[in-house]
Amino acid sequence: MTRQYRAPRGTQDILPDKQPSWDFVRDAVAQLCTVFGYRRIETPVFEDASLFTRGVGEVTDIVQKEMYVFQDRGGQDLALRPEGTAPVCRAYLEHGLHNLPQPVRLWYWTPIFRYDRPQAGRYRQHHQFGAEAIGEADAAVDAEIIELLWRVYEELGLTDLSLNLNSIGDQNCRPAYLELLRDYYRDRLSLVCADCKARYERNPLRLLDCKQERCQPIIAGAPTMTEHLCPECSAHFDDLRSYLASADVPFLLNPRLVRGLDYYTRTTFEVLPKEEGGQSTVGGGGRYDGLIEQLGGSPTPGVGFGSGI
Repeated sequence: MTRQYRAPRGTQDILPDKQPSWDFVRDAVAQLCTVFGYRRIETPVFEDASLFTRGVGEVTDIVQKEMYVFQDRGGQDLALRPEGTAPVCRAYLEHGLHNLPQPVRLWYWTPIFRYDRPQAGRYRQHHQFGAEAIGEADAAVDAEIIELLWRVYEELGLTDLSLNLNSIGDQNCRPAYLELLRDYYRDRLSLVCADCKARYERNPLRLLDCKQERCQPIIAGAPTMTEHLCPECSAHFDDLRSYLASADVPFLLNPRLVRGLDYYTRTTFEVLPKEEGGQSTVGGGGRYDGLIEQLGGSPTPGVGFGSGI
C-alpha cells in the first residue's frame, strides 16, 4: 500500500482560503510598524545553536526541552530559530547597526520552531510577529514598543485583552532579591515540582514562572521583585507607567510576571485574553539590556516583544 503523507505533527498547512486572513494581519502589522518608525528585518531560519544557549539561557525550557538542534555536514551545531530576539541582536552586531542613529527600530514576521507538545493554539512551527528597539535605555522606548503591540491588536479588532506589567530589576538589585527568594523556598522545596527544584539551584527567578498547579500557592506567597527594586529601576518603572497612562494604554500590575527567557531585565509584559485557552498569552516581551553584551558586543540596551500569529 502506498504511504499517505501528512504534515508533521504540530505543523499546519495554510490553505488558499485562509490566505486573505493572513494577508490582512500582515498588512496591518506592516502599516503600523511603518507609522511607528520600525523597519523590517529577516534573519535565517537556523542559527548557530550557541546563540540561543548563550542568549536565551541554558536552563530555560526552550533550550532544555524545545529546541530543534542538529549538526550539519561540517559538524557545526545549528538550531532552528526558537525565538526572534537573539537573531536580531546577532544581526545588529554583525552588520554594525550600532553606527546608525539609536535606537534602531526593527520588526519581523517569521516562522518559529519549538518541539512542544501540540495542543490548542500551540504548534511546533508557528508564525510570529515581533519588534525590537535596540540602543536606548529610556522607559519611553519601553512604552513605545508596548503601545505598538497594543495598537496592532486594536487595529485587528481584538477585544477583552489585558496587559500585565512588571519590573524584574537588573544586575544591581536582583541578586539580593534572589537570595530572599531562595530563603523563602528553602523550607518549601518538598512541596514544589521537580522542575522547580532544579530552578531553585540554577535559576531561582524562574520559580515564579512555573505553571504547575501544585506550585501556585507557593508562588502566591513569595516576595515580589517590585518591593526590592533599586532606585534606578524603581524610577524607570515609574516612568514607564506614566508614559503608558499618557498614551491611554491600560495595564495591570502583575508582580509575579517574569517571562521564560533569561535575558530579560527591568520591564516584562504580557497581553492575555479574557478567557484563557490552550495558548493563554497573545503576546509579550520585555527589556534585555544585557543580551548584546552576552553575544560579544558592547553593553547595549534593548526592548522588544513577540506575538504568535
